[in-house]
Amino acid sequence: MNQEDEFLTAKYIEYRQALSEIERFTPLMPFGWFKSPQTIRLDGEFGLQQMAYGDLASEAARDLANGINHLIVLTMRLEAWGKVIDGLDTEQKFQLLHEFVQDLAATAILSPYTLKARFYFAIAHLSHQANCARQGEGWVDDSTTLPDDRKIKGDEAARLAKPWRAWKKLIRALETVDNADYRTATDDFRSKHTHRFTPRVELGITQPVKRLLAKGEDKPSYGVGGTSPLKLKAVVAELKTQCIRLSKCYGEFRKLVVEQSTALFGNIDD
Repeated sequence: MNQEDEFLTAKYIEYRQALSEIERFTPLMPFGWFKSPQTIRLDGEFGLQQMAYGDLASEAARDLANGINHLIVLTMRLEAWGKVIDGLDTEQKFQLLHEFVQDLAATAILSPYTLKARFYFAIAHLSHQANCARQGEGWVDDSTTLPDDRKIKGDEAARLAKPWRAWKKLIRALETVDNADYRTATDDFRSKHTHRFTPRVELGITQPVKRLLAKGEDKPSYGVGGTSPLKLKAVVAELKTQCIRLSKCYGEFRKLVVEQSTALFGNIDD
């Protein structure tokens, strides 16, 4: 084993020890709570919609819970790595960041946007199916009512879920996820990662030359100096806040599902 391998191995052991000492900052989300009726008559009034809703709700409960739980664990892992790299010199930090931290950080920072989009996707599909119970013969299943999956975003979810009481608290919770404050604190990481150059974490300057267009002016100016890296400690703090907010979203989402399930095929807690 060479010197670099020995260093990385020793630090990974140190990381595992640090991780074992970190207390979970928010509970993990449950996902086995949704229970659709064991028997659904497809020739009944809402049989097809009940079947679709049941499968969609089960998958959404599981996928959203797993996604939030994954982010909680990623955040704890990043916090542990923060303890390990604290006090190391630049070269040692670089080795650990390159080998273990950068990919973890990128996945974690991108997750609030991804999970928010998944919430909208699930809400739109579930609300569309549940709306048949309220609209009766007026319910229509076409591309105008619910577009292709690739086109489902927040506006579609809002339009379809608006008739349900639980939607008001759910949308207020969702608006706190991946909001302007988070994007500012993470230096608009998602947009830059996808469309420009990815900001670094802890070490590394990006985009040393920037073309700047001032509001109301036609001619650009150029800035030299680059963008400083995100500090891991600050990233962890922001991610903890996002995890807690996503957990609240999940609780409100569960209330929406219970409300819709009651209207569509009875109380799921019965």
